[in-house]
Amino acid sequence: MSPSASLVSLHLAGEEQIPSPDDLTLDTLPGKFTLTRTDAALTAYGGLVAWSAFLKHLGIIERCAERCPVLRTSPNAAPVRKVLHSFALSALVEGKRFCHVRWLTDDPALATVMNMDRVRGEAALPRLAKGMTVEQMRDWMQQPQTELYAALPERFIADWDSTVNTRYGHQEDAALGYNPHKRGRKSHHPLICVAARTRLCLHLEGRPGDTVSATDWQPAMEKLWSHPPIRERLWLNRGDTGFGQEAVMAWHEQAGEPRPQYLFKLRLTSNVRRAIAKVPWPLWEGAPTLGCQQLAETTVKLHGWRRERRVVIVRTLKPANPTPQDEFWANPEDEVAVYVTNLEKDEARPEQIALLYAKRADTENVFDELKNQWGFRGNCRQRAVVTELAARLVLLTYNLWSLFTRLMGRTPGHPSAAVKARRDFLFLAAQVVESGRQRVVKLAVKAEWWQELKACYERLRTWLVLTAPQLEATGQLLRRLARQTTAPSEESLSQPAPS
Repeated sequence: MSPSASLVSLHLAGEEQIPSPDDLTLDTLPGKFTLTRTDAALTAYGGLVAWSAFLKHLGIIERCAERCPVLRTSPNAAPVRKVLHSFALSALVEGKRFCHVRWLTDDPALATVMNMDRVRGEAALPRLAKGMTVEQMRDWMQQPQTELYAALPERFIADWDSTVNTRYGHQEDAALGYNPHKRGRKSHHPLICVAARTRLCLHLEGRPGDTVSATDWQPAMEKLWSHPPIRERLWLNRGDTGFGQEAVMAWHEQAGEPRPQYLFKLRLTSNVRRAIAKVPWPLWEGAPTLGCQQLAETTVKLHGWRRERRVVIVRTLKPANPTPQDEFWANPEDEVAVYVTNLEKDEARPEQIALLYAKRADTENVFDELKNQWGFRGNCRQRAVVTELAARLVLLTYNLWSLFTRLMGRTPGHPSAAVKARRDFLFLAAQVVESGRQRVVKLAVKAEWWQELKACYERLRTWLVLTAPQLEATGQLLRRLARQTTAPSEESLSQPAPS
């Protein structure tokens, strides 16, 4: 039997559908097909139903819209909540430019699911920011971000890093500075703090491109440290070579007030290399075996430091890549990494320090996702307030999606990367059917995948049932969410509770 013969006719004999003048008939591999249009509410984003329920229960975006510092008096102005939801949807479906919201503007089913008459266009967010100053925008966006602090673990590590966002044209605050991708191009150099193992971005500090990693770190840390949930739960700040500076470490060592501890990587400057050379051979732990690590620790006072600090050195004897002038197999060379910390010896041994810093690699995945899968370095306009507002909304959407996928995940407590999570929970072909007061969403998925999806939706529904927004504060909702999705700790260190 041919494939075309197995198709079931939708019309009785003698009642074949009369083709419309706009219909097109094509002779395909299985036979003839007719192409036509339909008024049915179809969407490629059927997974947004669960996302809409999640956002409604938290209410974070709605409360953010209510606190907007700009009063919109024009009858033609779009409501703030619709502008925020429209931009969040664009970021959610991997939009990297303001114009990418056009992917969604012709989707009536999507607008129905998100309780909007239509998805707002690319000019909606820049118009909203037209009457704002940068300070007003930052104060406005700070509140929804701090609400998410309640979802943090009881004790967590803060990973600090900066990223270079290349700019083209004439954008405010764009400046010439370190740019490894486009040398000679202006850029912005934002500073971001990420809670380790949670994929939650805690803070964003917008900076011009002529800054370095640690520029404005202390004001950013002071803002973060001013919130009680951070003071109670943050026990370690971790960063790469850009943060091992005297001013940053001195902030942690101030007397009279409990501060988090620190672990930073040091640059291999000439003074650091001389300190490594002075380490006696008996202090090195481990044999100098090819491919194996040797560890040592000492105290060092580098130029510009006001005191000696604990330093852990890790070196690995590894083969070197031969040069054309060398023989085929070159002589081995040392790969060296140096870490400075105020963790005491009874709190963490040298091998534990090295392992603790190595786990920072997961945070690099967060930056890779933000820049390449969430459009964090895109959505740029000439005015700095528009560019930074878009970046902060991307981070807010990313945080909410991280919590959503942690709750919905096929492995509860372990959020998937954005590429996989979107395919699992967002990009689901569906039809929205409205009949009377009932709305039905029909997902076009196979029966096997529907069983897995149904288990994910049951976890979401359980959380919705067990929490009541009208009776509980947002912090309690998020704490319940964190308890429901907390994965077993991977940290090998058993640290005492912070004072």
